[in-house]
Amino acid sequence: MATSTMADGLFFFRRFLGNPREVGALCPSTRHLAAAMVRDLALRPGDVVLEYGVGTGSFTPTIAALVAAVPGARYLGIEREPGFCERLRARFPQLDFANDQVENVASLLAARGLPAPRAILSGLPLILLPTMREIVTEAERVLQPGGEFRTFSYLQSWPTSGAFRLRRLLRETFADTSRSALVLRNFPPAWVLRGQKARGAAAHRLA
Repeated sequence: MATSTMADGLFFFRRFLGNPREVGALCPSTRHLAAAMVRDLALRPGDVVLEYGVGTGSFTPTIAALVAAVPGARYLGIEREPGFCERLRARFPQLDFANDQVENVASLLAARGLPAPRAILSGLPLILLPTMREIVTEAERVLQPGGEFRTFSYLQSWPTSGAFRLRRLLRETFADTSRSALVLRNFPPAWVLRGQKARGAAAHRLA
């Protein structure tokens, strides 16, 4: 496992050097941040969980274990970097990964016959992306009523204008928002940000 983790880290770092805006971090997130991303996320039979910006899959085992424990629950990972996607499919052959942009989430769900997701867990560097607003608002639109969107914000970027815009966007978009305690056992330390869709919201009908 240590060898695999080191190989993933080196691969991640090379991808970061080639495309820092898309990758957004020098190294993969830790299992401690992964645990914070899924904490208190209650799934029901048949629920769907999406992972945005899967990268090398640092969150994926934790999310997959949560999904596997619930009858009929399903997982879909969306990763636009082809190199990452190839490695993910080899490492997690039991899971479904789409090599696509998260902005196309509605068509990806419809193509697979999946219902509105219970949760969208994002590893994307949203504050670096010009489509941040589109990604967040579309996530809220496709979620089931009461569904959750979760992302994270690094300690060193918290006071930046981009991070401020993200927090404001979450407050504007979702009925309820919150943040976790600071996850210190991550590099860099990070908070998990949560937005919940209104429980009484109309369900989005996928085409």
